[in-house]
Amino acid sequence: MTLLIDSGDRPVESVLHPTDLSEASLAAFHHALAIGVRNAARLTLLHAVGQRSTDSWVDFPSVRGTLSRWRAAGHLDDLEAQVKRSSVRKAEVTIRDPVAACLAHLRQHEVDLIVLATEGRGGLSRLVRASRAEKLARESKLPALFVPRGVRPFVDGETGEVRLGRILVPVAESTDPKPAMLFAVRVAALLDDPSLEITLLHVSDRGEAIATEAPELPFCRWNVLTRPGDPAEQILAVADEIRADTICMSTSWNRPGLGRSDSGVTERVLREAPCPLAAVPA
Repeated sequence: MTLLIDSGDRPVESVLHPTDLSEASLAAFHHALAIGVRNAARLTLLHAVGQRSTDSWVDFPSVRGTLSRWRAAGHLDDLEAQVKRSSVRKAEVTIRDPVAACLAHLRQHEVDLIVLATEGRGGLSRLVRASRAEKLARESKLPALFVPRGVRPFVDGETGEVRLGRILVPVAESTDPKPAMLFAVRVAALLDDPSLEITLLHVSDRGEAIATEAPELPFCRWNVLTRPGDPAEQILAVADEIRADTICMSTSWNRPGLGRSDSGVTERVLREAPCPLAAVPA
């Protein structure tokens, strides 16, 4: 099974993981590596520098060391063929601005998914300095998996185990939910024994759920919840209640900043999400 991300059934063949080589970005690296290996994809670890530095290569996360730990833990037993077909490239770009560096890379290389570490910061500091990760997702118009620092990861960095049983998909009238739903379903490609519980959350003060067609799949169980109130607050509350392993949101990223637009809700959820969040272009 291959992870697909849009209605055109395009597989994830290339993954980009921008890294600042810090310990805080390790969790995002583990997610990028797990997705890359399990899809036999090309993974690029990209570091932006002001000038070429030969010293930083040793600071890149160790791919071989990580795979060796995962192999010893037994979570690569049935994946050796994918490991051999996948490839990892470490690249430095002589551009100091990480967003500009990634966009320059994207102009020359085709990428299907970006995996980003974030601080999930909020308040005044965020208003003064918009999140680079959100800016990159908005300007690249690509599916992005955000792994905020300190959240529950769905990839165990020590063993390589992927825990993705419960997925939350918010559904709104203003945005087509199908891209996020499809992403959630195709997450099964990352599981050794696919079994998903996907919760569709409608936040509406009218108390009525939006009619949404969910495909009948043997490895997937669908739940539908309707909650009144503020969309971002309810998404975060339900994510905690069901202990979601990830949140998948369709977003247009059209309007940065606060508000009730789909992009504004995505940004607000991302700042306080208890788990990784996938923002899928609608």
